[in-house]
This record gives sequence, C-alpha cells and structure tokens, in this order.
Amino acid sequence: MRASAYTSWLDQILQAFSYSLFLLLLVPLRHFAANAFHGKAAIGEVAITWFILLLVIACSATLGLSATGMIVAIERDWITEIAHGDPTVLTRLNTYMRRIDLLSRLVAPLVVSLTTSLGGYPLATGALLGFAILSYGVEYLWIKVVYNHFPVLERNKRIIPNGLDAGQGEQQEAEQQPQSLSERLQSEKDDWLEFIRLPIFFSSTSMALIHLTTLSYDGTFISYIKAARGWDDTIIASMRGLCLMTGLIGTAVMPLLERKVGLERAGAWSIWFEVGCLAPVALALFYGTGRYGEHGPVWNSVILFGGIAISRIGLWSFDLCQLKELQLALDDHPRRNQLTARQISLQNLFDLLKYVLTLWASSPSCFKWTALVSWLAIVSGAVSYAVYLRSVRGHLLHICGRKVL
Repeated sequence: MRASAYTSWLDQILQAFSYSLFLLLLVPLRHFAANAFHGKAAIGEVAITWFILLLVIACSATLGLSATGMIVAIERDWITEIAHGDPTVLTRLNTYMRRIDLLSRLVAPLVVSLTTSLGGYPLATGALLGFAILSYGVEYLWIKVVYNHFPVLERNKRIIPNGLDAGQGEQQEAEQQPQSLSERLQSEKDDWLEFIRLPIFFSSTSMALIHLTTLSYDGTFISYIKAARGWDDTIIASMRGLCLMTGLIGTAVMPLLERKVGLERAGAWSIWFEVGCLAPVALALFYGTGRYGEHGPVWNSVILFGGIAISRIGLWSFDLCQLKELQLALDDHPRRNQLTARQISLQNLFDLLKYVLTLWASSPSCFKWTALVSWLAIVSGAVSYAVYLRSVRGHLLHICGRKVL
C-alpha cells in the first residue's frame, strides 16, 4: 500500500505543479510569454518562458513513470491478487477497470471543454489545479479502503528460503538487491532475457505492436483531419466520443467471446477483427481523398471515421484478452511486477517509434504512409499473437473438425 500511496502522491504533486506553471504563464506572465513566443521579447524573457515550458515537459515525463507505477501496482498486481486465480473474477475486474478508464476518457475532455468555454483557459487550469489537489485525498482514501478490505493484499509475496524466519529472509533479500549500476543493469538484462523466453512474450509483443499506430485520435491524426481534410473540432470531438463508446462495446464483447470460444481464441478473433476494420481505412487515405483542405467524398469519410470507430471494438476486446493472459501467465511468478513492467516498457517503445515515424513523415500529405505502416504493424501484431496461440494450443485453426497448422 505504501508504494501505491507514494506513487499517487507523486502523481498529484506533479500534476498540481504543472497546472501552477501553466497558470503562471496564463495570468501574471501572459503578455510576457506572448511576446516571447512571437519573438518580441528580450533574451531574458524568452529564456524564462522556455525554462517554465521545459519544467512542464519534465513533469509530464515523470508523470508517465508514476502512471506506469500505478498501473503495475493496482491495475495489474492488486487485481491479480484479489481475483486469487479465479478466471471469471479476473475477467470481471479487468472489464470494470477498463470501462472506468474509457468513461473517464469520455467525460474528462467534455468537462475541460465546458470549463474552458465558460471561463477561458485560466479558469480551466485553476479548476484542474484544485481537482489535482483534492483528488489526492480521494485516491488515498480509496487505496486504503481497498487495501484494508482485501487481506490478501497484505500477504508477504516474497519467497523466504527454507530454514530462515521472516526477518532473516527480508535481510537476505535486501542483501541480494542490486546495489551498483552494473548490478542493476545486469538485473535488468536478466529480467528481459527471462521475459523473452516466456511463451507470453509473443502475446506481449502483439500488444506492443498495435501501439505503433497513427490510426487513433491522437495529436497526429487530429492534425491531419483538421489540416488536410478540413474537419472542425465539433466533428472531431463527436468522433472521439463515438470511438470511446465502441470501445465500451468491446469491453462487453470480450467476456461473451471468451465464454464462447475461449480466452486465446477470443484474442485472435479480436485482433484480426481490428486488422479487417482498419484495412479499408488505410485504403481510403490513398484513394478518393479529394483536394487538400476539403472533406472529400462522403463514402471516403464514412470509411475513415467508421472504420476507426468499429475497430475500437476489436482493440479493447483484444486488450482485455491479452491482459488476462499476462496476469494468468505470471500469477505465481516471484517477479511478476517486474515482468509486467517489461510489457509496458515494450508498449512505450513502440509508442515512441510512432513519433519517430511521424517525424520522418511530418507533412499531412505523407500521413497515408504512416497509416500504411500502422496497419502493417497491427498485422504483425496479429501474426505475433498467432505464434503465441500456436505455442499454447498446439494449432491455429479447426477445419472440418480437424486441428491444422
């Protein structure tokens, strides 16, 4: 619990500090910063403005680390412990957590947009600052409630060698912790090698590969449809909301698929469904796009927005399948959290490669090539998952009642 509480505390402190810096730029230093951005300020004013922005970027990077810690500690470790090896309970808990996440993504932008439209950016930033401060108390309260409600979370998960009591085991474990930089690097290398040798690695790789995509409502795709296709913020917000709604449908589809065809096959059906939905989207970016800055033909826009929206069903269904596979595969592993973090690191790596890709093809006219690479990455993820599927089931397909491949 202490680690989760500290991570939550760090997360909220960094958020509050970031919002405070934005308030500084938006209120007392507004004209100061505006002149700096337009090249009309003295060198000292420019330096101060960019120093504040660099602090915000540093806070954002650290927030990413703390968010990963919360995911590993609560969404992975705690849920696995609470489920206690029961696959049905594990599916239910994972589904609830994912629905909460998607609903938060749906509601949060609407609240921020409403606050901004009513009071402007300073009011919205001030409201977010107050929310960050208040939410720490709420988060800590619920972390404590859950921790106290489930005694299994207090269980000492460390493996104590035979013949040693708990105190001696803790002392020996502390002595075995890597101390020097070389020891830490060796430990990191050993964890990666072990993770790669596990059958679940191919499933984790498939999950990581689908993060290399520009066919989602991130900054890259939004910039493209605004600049090259001429769509306004209202349509974009509506389509983002539609994608989140279809994502919620995906969280309902996954348990049904699992009961019907089993966990591993449900994952295969889900990821190939996503591949199929995004194939016409990639083609629509090459053909029938119309002139630059125009919407293009109606059929092209329907395929573009509709294909991405429907693909979210497969995406979030596969996400839940793969998450459960990872939890079950590492359920009894003594370094479960460390290996779980390796998958998140792998996902972050491919997410970073997406930005490298967009740097290489930064022009809106080149977006279609990033979309093609994205679709091929998802196909590669499906192939990687097929390797995992064959390793755990011994075959890929049933044809006329016979197991093939």
